[in-house]
Amino acid sequence: MRIGILRVLHLTSLNPIVKETGFAMIISLVNQKGGVGKTTIAVNVAHGLALEGEKVLLIDTDQQGSVMRWKEIDRGDHFDVIHYPHADLHERAGDLTKGYRHAVIDAPPAIGDVIQSVLMCANLAIIPVSPSPLDIWSCREMVHLVRETRKQKRGLAGRLLICRKIVGTRIGREAREALEMYGMDIFQTEISQRIAYVEAMIAGLPVMAYAPGSEASQEIRSLCAELIS
Repeated sequence: MRIGILRVLHLTSLNPIVKETGFAMIISLVNQKGGVGKTTIAVNVAHGLALEGEKVLLIDTDQQGSVMRWKEIDRGDHFDVIHYPHADLHERAGDLTKGYRHAVIDAPPAIGDVIQSVLMCANLAIIPVSPSPLDIWSCREMVHLVRETRKQKRGLAGRLLICRKIVGTRIGREAREALEMYGMDIFQTEISQRIAYVEAMIAGLPVMAYAPGSEASQEIRSLCAELIS
């Protein structure tokens, strides 16, 4: 399936979207591999952006609806959530994000029509990668897909995010060097494997609401600062 060029957004860079226009900054979390932390990062980035005083929408495009299940136990009205696991998201993006400053999309762990649609309506594709050789190698296909999508939507940027890093390990330190082979920007912020993220999700809270003084919260603050700086 070849997706047509999105007409809703005609923007070529990330930061001007935030600073100079009324359009939403649409951020997607994409990786064909499950278990890399996409949903956890999506929830916490959405909350971090909302703390800036902006109206934020989180779009769950996974058929399994993990974000929607979390929303059922959500103990606060931190941001809006909708479930839209359909391949016409790029056609509906303008209507769905109307009135929002930012939108975060949690994409399914697969490569197919839905994830292509997600990329076609995003300004930034974040590819979370765990610092293991298998995960680093397996993200090659997603990096390629982002680059192919840019041929149709030049306003799409891609950045790699090291996540689920075990603090103090050699493989954690070497992951950045290994990812540089893809020639794609890498966030300076790294998301570590911390119990606070798990406890917060179980409690129905973003980590900055659950444990605002934690190292996990500082990681999310740092990541959001990179997004809007």
